[in-house]
Amino acid sequence: MMAKGCLRGQVSLELLVTLGIVLAFTIPVVFLLMSVSSVGYEKAAKDQADASARSLADSINTVYAQGAGAKRVVLLNAPSNTKGIIIQGGEVTVSVRTSAGDYDAVSPVFANVSDASISERSGLFPISLENVDGQVKVMLGG
Repeated sequence: MMAKGCLRGQVSLELLVTLGIVLAFTIPVVFLLMSVSSVGYEKAAKDQADASARSLADSINTVYAQGAGAKRVVLLNAPSNTKGIIIQGGEVTVSVRTSAGDYDAVSPVFANVSDASISERSGLFPISLENVDGQVKVMLGG
């Protein structure tokens, strides 16, 4: 009977040691994969912010070039971590939050455009552009 009790103790100890070794190798791998995917996500968000700024700036320039009375509705796709979109001083800026701090995607415009600001908006949403007497007005919504 005594030998059976010692055998159970040895089996339990071996199981705990095996589980400890498995956890010791698994946990660092999981953390590594999580950090790699986070870096990839932030790069994708930065690229998306750059594309959004460029797309909006190009659309503003197009509406301006078409002359007074021109209108266009742009469906903008902003990243989920968007802090804000600012149109001011001849630039379109899409600001996103990252683990390293804020990132500003900037694209220039040559158009005479009214200052506008859209805060904390992400995903797909319409932006209305209208050329009123040689100045492009930017409004949220279609």
